[in-house]
Amino acid sequence: MKIVRLILLYLSMLALAFLVHVAVYRFSFSAENVSNALFVVGIILFLPSVVAITAAYEIFHGIRYVARVILNPQFRKEYPQFKDYKEDKTGKVKTTIFFEILLASFIVLIMSYIFSVVALS
Repeated sequence: MKIVRLILLYLSMLALAFLVHVAVYRFSFSAENVSNALFVVGIILFLPSVVAITAAYEIFHGIRYVARVILNPQFRKEYPQFKDYKEDKTGKVKTTIFFEILLASFIVLIMSYIFSVVALS
């Protein structure tokens, strides 16, 4: 994990949250509005990073294989069995960048929670 990249990701998320805030709420700053903007950016980046880290996208390999076999008869020649297709498509994903995105977006979500508690009290 590179700390400089983590800080740059975090700062870019804050800049993106500011742009979302300006686009939706203009310059009406309140704890509730800031919380909403931070939450939108945080959750949009948090969930895909969880998917990437856990390799949950691999569950669709079977559906993709069946669809390609049905739609393209020559696909069967390249991959006669599903295990051949799975071996070719299963690769080691470098999760360091996704872990940094996960961590930065989690911090943004925590900030969103803190602002929402302040807004609701």
